[in-house]
Amino acid sequence: MEISDIRVLMKYEFHLGATTRQTVANINRVFGIQVATNATVARWFKKFRSGVLDLSNQPRDKVENDILKATEKANSSQSARELSLMYIVSKQTILTHLGKIGKVKKLDKWIPHELSNAQKKEACIYLLSHNSAEPFLNHIVTCDE
Repeated sequence: MEISDIRVLMKYEFHLGATTRQTVANINRVFGIQVATNATVARWFKKFRSGVLDLSNQPRDKVENDILKATEKANSSQSARELSLMYIVSKQTILTHLGKIGKVKKLDKWIPHELSNAQKKEACIYLLSHNSAEPFLNHIVTCDE
């Protein structure tokens, strides 16, 4: 079943005066579980109530990953909200694109998700020095067949 067909059914149910739950139940009873969800039907009913009866997809906001990467590199302490205001897109769009370029938010900065060799070495040295105080490495069980 195509998404456009489901939207037509939602519009039909809306004009019949059905509630969100009734619409979800009716569509899922005929076409299968999870074809329609409460959240989706509620969002479309809200559009219909506001007078928007167009069922076509609206263009999505786009952010170029290269431009976002350059902006983030210039100032890695910017929040996702600040970046979303700068690019005039939703915060979730910014978070999705930052994830695609391999960035995560830690300690109020966007940093690469992977550790550098120096960071890996520092972690190993810390764990080995910590092992002398409390020998946790002796508790690790490994097997080799």
